[in-house]
Amino acid sequence: MKKLLLYLWQLPQNILGVILILFTRASEYTTIGRYWKAEGKFYFGICLGNYIIFQVPDNYYYQLPLVKSIKHEEGHQKQSLYLGWFYLLIIGIPSFLFNVFDRLFHNKWNTEKRMKWYYSLPWEKWADELGGVRRFSE
Repeated sequence: MKKLLLYLWQLPQNILGVILILFTRASEYTTIGRYWKAEGKFYFGICLGNYIIFQVPDNYYYQLPLVKSIKHEEGHQKQSLYLGWFYLLIIGIPSFLFNVFDRLFHNKWNTEKRMKWYYSLPWEKWADELGGVRRFSE
């Protein structure tokens, strides 16, 4: 009963997660945990409710950036549990929009500068904290 209530508490993002899994034809990838792996050329990681979906090249798995990405997305998953139906408004939409902004307008920046900018955004920093990710030496 508790699982059902938590699923309903996160229903909007769970619905979007299922749609994204179907759209990308992602398959459950259990060797790194209960995640979904989408095939494709572009790197992305996204958390939508109960679903964490990654699209990365095969040779990228088990490398440190992916481990941090997994923990970061697990942090977003905790945010989803805390915020329920408000998650998309407070976390999901801003995270998506600023990610697109970064890819469009910071493409001449080096990777370190882009990461520092993006992961300093309040919702991303909180996801890192919840996921136990240490990105930069303070």
